[in-house]
Amino acid sequence: MSAEKKVVIIGGSSGMGLATAQRLASKGLHVVIASRSEEKLRDALSKIKGTAESKSLDFSNEQSVHSFFEWNGPFDHLVLMAAGLPAWGVLGEIQTAALENAFNTKFWGHFYCAKYAVPKLRKNGSILFTIGGAARSAIAGTAGVAAVNGAIMCMAFTLAKELAPIRVNILSPGLVDTPAYNWMTEEEKQGFFKQMGGNLPVGRVGKAEEIAEAAYYLLMNGYTTGAILDVDGGGRLH
Repeated sequence: MSAEKKVVIIGGSSGMGLATAQRLASKGLHVVIASRSEEKLRDALSKIKGTAESKSLDFSNEQSVHSFFEWNGPFDHLVLMAAGLPAWGVLGEIQTAALENAFNTKFWGHFYCAKYAVPKLRKNGSILFTIGGAARSAIAGTAGVAAVNGAIMCMAFTLAKELAPIRVNILSPGLVDTPAYNWMTEEEKQGFFKQMGGNLPVGRVGKAEEIAEAAYYLLMNGYTTGAILDVDGGGRLH
C-alpha cells in the first residue's frame, strides 16, 4: 500500500479508533488521528507504528471542523469513530436536553466532518461512518441512541449515491472491549463482558482489533459502497 494514501480518523485516540489507526499505519498508510484530548492523542501516537500525526478537534464545533480539514489538505479516506454523548433510557426517562446533546455531538459531528471533508477527498476515496448496534435492532431503553445512529445510517446511504464516485459505507460494531468501560472495576467489567458475551452466538464480546480489520476492508475494497457491515457477534439476531 502506498505511503501516499492518507486517512483521517476522527476519534482515533483510543479504543476502536486507535486500533484502526494502528492497523492502517501497519499497512503503509499515512494516518491522521483527531480527538478532543491532546494528552490522549500524544499517548496514542506512541502506540502507532508507521506514519502518523495528530491534531486536537472538537468535532461538534462546525468552524473547528472546517478549519481542521483546511489544515489537513487533500486525503483519501475519512473514518468517523467518535462516539459523542449518548442519551440512554426508556422513552419516559429520556431527558430532552440529553437527546439534543446526543444529536449535537455525534450526529452533527459526523455531518460536519463529512461536509467539510468532501472537498478535500480524492475521488477514489471513501467515507466510513460508525454507528451503534441500537440502530440495527430493537433494544428496549435505547430509543434515543437508535434515533441518533439511525439518522447517521440513513444519511450515509443517501450520500453513497450523492457523492459518487466517492464511496460511503457504514460500520456497526456490537459490544467491544474498549476503554469506554474502564469506569467499572476490572472485576465488574469482566463479569459484564462474560454475561453479555455469553448471550451472543459467538460466545464473547468483540475486540477492537476485529473492528479495525472490518474498517480496513470497507476502506480498501473499491467495489463496496452504500454497504453496512455488522460486526456484532450476531447480536442483531436476538
